[in-house]
Amino acid sequence: MKFATAQTAPDLLPVALRDTARTVVELRSGNPPSLDLLRQDSDAQIAALREELQRRGHPPDVIDDALYAHCALIDEAALNGLDGAARDAWEREPLQLRTSGRNDAGEELFRRIDQRLREATPVLPLLAIFGAVLALGFKGRYAVDETGARTKLISSINERLSRASGARLEGNSPDWSKPLVVNPSRRRRRPLSPLAWVLLAALAAGLVWLAIDRWLLSSIAGMTH
Repeated sequence: MKFATAQTAPDLLPVALRDTARTVVELRSGNPPSLDLLRQDSDAQIAALREELQRRGHPPDVIDDALYAHCALIDEAALNGLDGAARDAWEREPLQLRTSGRNDAGEELFRRIDQRLREATPVLPLLAIFGAVLALGFKGRYAVDETGARTKLISSINERLSRASGARLEGNSPDWSKPLVVNPSRRRRRPLSPLAWVLLAALAAGLVWLAIDRWLLSSIAGMTH
């Protein structure tokens, strides 16, 4: 399979996002980690993601956007999953504030996504990270009234990734504007995109470890074939 860039399919999504997805699932499980453990894990995930992106040669602005997206996802999941004093403490000092000195991800992350989508030559791994963060449930300013805008944004990211990879969209890339439907009667199954694996991981608690690992290690053939 040939791609529009020199990157191979598994390179698009950092392996470090596996632990990010795991933390999000834990926070939604009804049995979230302690405040101290969550902060410790979050700091380790940021360090791992930064190191992996630096090792792959990404410039500082790309790394900054990727880390900001990670922080936005964890912060929102923490505020929804923690209770009492732990939640209050996280709200006073969210991950994005400790990492970037900002506390406006509900608006700012979408501004950054829109800006990256308008680039003539997009940074595919960064778009994939944005898509994964949205697929894992980040809502930001759309938490109260989505009006389909967030879903359209996910579709735009999928489309941009496909176009940048020289793919044929029709009949190959998943349509995230509609609910995910599994039809067991179909004999031929198309490979799922990384965003599909993220969504399945978040929904299928019993298979979360396998789903996340498979998402991270599988190709994005369903998006770019």
